[in-house]
Amino acid sequence: MGGEKPRLRTPTLKDIARELGISAMAVSKALNGKGGVGAETLQRVKETAERLNYQPNAVAKSLRLSSTKTIGVVVSDSSLSFFAKVVKGIEETASRNGYSIILCNTDQDCSKEKLAIQVLVNKRIDGLILAASMLTRKEDVAYLRSFGIPFVFLIRRSEAEEVDYVINDNIGGACQMVDYLVGSGSRKVHFINLNEEIPSRKDRLSGYRKALEENGISYEPSLVRSVKPTIEDGHSAMVELLDGKEEIQAVFCGCDVIGIGVMEAILERGLRIPQDIRVAAYDDIDFAAYLRVPLTTVRQPKFTIGCKGTELLIEKIRVGGQEAKHLVLQPELVIRMST
Repeated sequence: MGGEKPRLRTPTLKDIARELGISAMAVSKALNGKGGVGAETLQRVKETAERLNYQPNAVAKSLRLSSTKTIGVVVSDSSLSFFAKVVKGIEETASRNGYSIILCNTDQDCSKEKLAIQVLVNKRIDGLILAASMLTRKEDVAYLRSFGIPFVFLIRRSEAEEVDYVINDNIGGACQMVDYLVGSGSRKVHFINLNEEIPSRKDRLSGYRKALEENGISYEPSLVRSVKPTIEDGHSAMVELLDGKEEIQAVFCGCDVIGIGVMEAILERGLRIPQDIRVAAYDDIDFAAYLRVPLTTVRQPKFTIGCKGTELLIEKIRVGGQEAKHLVLQPELVIRMST
C-alpha cells in the first residue's frame, strides 16, 4: 500500500517576503494596491507571487475586512472620576456613528494593559482607544502596531511622533495656573508633580518653569517633587513639606487627586486654606468643587477629548492609512476657594 502523499504547503506573504528580502507588510501593500512601494519592488513582488503560485487566503481576508462595529477602550484607572466624562464622550460619539464600545480598566499597570488589549483584539474590535495609557514608549507602539488595527491615544501622548493622539495643552495649562498664583501674591510656588512614568509630568513641569521665567523668578529644583497620582502620596508629600519647616506660600499639584491629599495634610495641622497656604491642582475632577475647601484647578476638556478621539479613530477605521494627527485642546483655569 502506498503512503498518502504529503500536502504541499500553500505559499504565504512571508514566503514572498523571504525570497525578496523585504518585509511582509511591503508585500501586502504591493499585492493589495495600497501604495507605499516603488515600481520596481511592485513588479518583483508580482512576478514572485506568480512564480510561487501564491493565492490570497479568501477566508482570512474576509475576516480582516469584516467589521464588528466595536471599539475597544482601555482606561488606566476607571475608579477615578476623571475618566467618567472622557468615557461619556467616547460612548456618545461611537453610538452616533453606529459603534459600541468594550471598556477595560488596567489600574495603571502595564502588564494588565497588555492583557486587556489582547482580550479586546481577540473580540475582533475594529479599533482601539487608549486613555491615559502606560504604554507610551516607542517599543510599546511597535507592540500595539503588531495587532494591525487602528489605535488612538487620549490624555497622554506617545513618545512616537507618528502616532495619533488627542490631549489637552499641559504646558499651557500649568503655565496659566502658576502665572495666576504668582500674579495674585505667591512668589514662591511649590510643585508636587506627577511621577516620572506619566508623560504629562514633563509638560506640566515645563509649564511651571515657563511661568516662573516669564515672571522673573528663578527655578528652584528643591521646590519640586514627584509622586504617584494618589491621595495618599499627595498627603505624604505635603506632610514632609510641613515637617521641613520651610516657608510655604502656595502648592501647585500635578493632578486633583494629589491636591486632595495635600489639602487634608494642611487641614490636619490646623492650618487654613487659603489664608495660610494656597493650593491649586490640575484636571477638575467632578468633586473638586465640593471638597471642604473647593479646589482651584485647571479644567481639562474631558468630554471633548473623548469625542474628538473617537471621531479620529473612526476616521482611521473607515479611511485607513492617513498621516498621524495630533490634536491639542485648550484647558481652562477654574478659580475656587483654595486660592
